[in-house]
Amino acid sequence: MNRTDIAYQVSLTMDGDTDGFDLDAILDDLAEAGVTDSVDDIDSETYWEIIRRHDTGAQAEDKAEKAHANYLRAEAAYKEATIARQVAFAEAIDAMGRGGNAILSNKIGLSAPTVKSIADRGRKILAARATDG
Repeated sequence: MNRTDIAYQVSLTMDGDTDGFDLDAILDDLAEAGVTDSVDDIDSETYWEIIRRHDTGAQAEDKAEKAHANYLRAEAAYKEATIARQVAFAEAIDAMGRGGNAILSNKIGLSAPTVKSIADRGRKILAARATDG
C-alpha cells in the first residue's frame, strides 16, 4: 500500500476527523514503526500513542491553558504590585509631611494630583489593614 492508502486508514480509525492532527507526522511515525500495508501492522497501543503524539488540537489547548495560568499569575502579581505602590506612596507622603505630594511627584515624574490619588488609595488600604488586624 502507499502513503495515501495508509492516510485513508488513519482517517477511518478517527471517523474521518483528522482536523487538529499532523497527518504527515503520523504517517512518518507509522512508517518508522513498520506500517507498510495496514495500520493493523502495529499493536493498537502503539498506534494510538502515535496519534496522541500528533494531536495538535490538544497541544494547542494545553498551551492555551498554560498561557491562561501564566496570565492569572501575572494579574495577581500586578495587583499586588499596585497595592504595594499605593501603600508606599501613602507612607512616603505621610512621612514627608506638608508638601509631600509635591516632593514625591517631582521625584517620580508624576503630577501632584496623580500622586495624591494613588496615596489616597494607599491610605484606605492601610486603614483597612489597621481595622482587620
